[in-house]
Amino acid sequence: MSGFSEWVKHQLELRQKIDVADAARALGIRPSELGRWLSAKRPPTQDTIRTACRVFDVHVQEILVAAGYMTPEESGLDDKPISLSALSTKELADELARRSVSNTLSNQ
Repeated sequence: MSGFSEWVKHQLELRQKIDVADAARALGIRPSELGRWLSAKRPPTQDTIRTACRVFDVHVQEILVAAGYMTPEESGLDDKPISLSALSTKELADELARRSVSNTLSNQ
């Protein structure tokens, strides 16, 4: 299971939403989408990251850390959080691309 999946489970536990269908309705997403988040075997997509930020009301860095795209130290959450709305699509895509290349190189 991915770090993102574990993070989603934790978010649901914090909100005491046990049933996937009920939790999805409360979050304003389809149960199938939430099910994919919980069973994901790969990191979340850009769209998933943006939706998760909105439904869980968290900063993008928190999800990027959970998904393994950055370390907690790199996230800067203790310094000055950046809200998702402050990042352009290009900035988010550039960071994800940089992390993907970095992860690929470190796994070789």
